[in-house]
Amino acid sequence: IANGYMLMVCNSLGSNSLEHDHIDKLASQKVDAIIQIGGKVDELVSDEQYVEMINSIANKMPILITGKLDGADCYQVNIDEGQAMEIVLEYLIQNGHQEIALVGGRADVKSTMDKRFRYRQIMRKYGLTIREEYIISGKTYDIEGGYDAMKEWMSNDFPMPSAIIAINDFTAVGIMRFLKEHGLSIPKDVSIASFDNTYMTEGCEPNLTSVGYDYKAFGECLIKTAIAAIHKEEPPRTQLIKSKLYVRESCRKF
Repeated sequence: IANGYMLMVCNSLGSNSLEHDHIDKLASQKVDAIIQIGGKVDELVSDEQYVEMINSIANKMPILITGKLDGADCYQVNIDEGQAMEIVLEYLIQNGHQEIALVGGRADVKSTMDKRFRYRQIMRKYGLTIREEYIISGKTYDIEGGYDAMKEWMSNDFPMPSAIIAINDFTAVGIMRFLKEHGLSIPKDVSIASFDNTYMTEGCEPNLTSVGYDYKAFGECLIKTAIAAIHKEEPPRTQLIKSKLYVRESCRKF
C-alpha cells in the first residue's frame, strides 16, 4: 500500500488444483505481479505442465517464486538453505561434535534436500564420517513427525549421535519429547539444534538453539523485486536471504 499497490492474498490450503485456480484467476484479473510462496514451487522435481502455465503468464506480468521451478521464466527469492545449514553444523563441529544426525523432512521437498546436500558437503570439508543412518526422513514437519521419526530410528538400535539437527523447531520438540521419555538428557546425553527460530524455541526445556530466518528482509526483497519488475527495472533473477544462529541451552560443548 505504501508504494501505491494493494496486496491480494490467496491460500491454496495444500491443494494443487486450488493453487492452479488462484493463479489463473489472478492472471485473468490482470494484476501487476504474482508472488508464489510454497506449493508446487517447493517440489524437488518441477511439474512440466505447471512450468508451461507459469511461463504463459510470465509473458504478460512478472512472477516471483520462493522455491524452484526448472525452466520457468520467473524471479526467485529464497532463504539460503545452504548457509543456514552451514552456520548450525559448523557451530556444532566447533563445539567438539563429530557424530551429528540430521532428522526430519521429506526427500521430495527442495528446502530439505538443499539442507541435506550442504550437510554432506560440510561433513566432508571437516573430514567427518557421513553415516547414512544419521540422515533420517520424517513423514511430516510437525511435532508428531519428529517424535515418530526418532521412535522409528531408535528401534533399529543405532548408536546415538552426540548431536541432532532437526529440520525445524516443531520436529525438534517431537525429538526432544521422545528422548526425554526414554531417559535421555538434553544436552548432557545429546545436543539438539534446529531451524526456524519460532516461539517453540523458548517454550521447551531446555530452550532450543535454532537458525532464524530474516523474514523481514525476505518479505522486503519480494516486494521490492516485484515492484522493480513491474517498472521493468530488471532486478536480479535470483536472490538469497541469509540467516542467523540463535544459541540457547540445548547444545553442549565438549
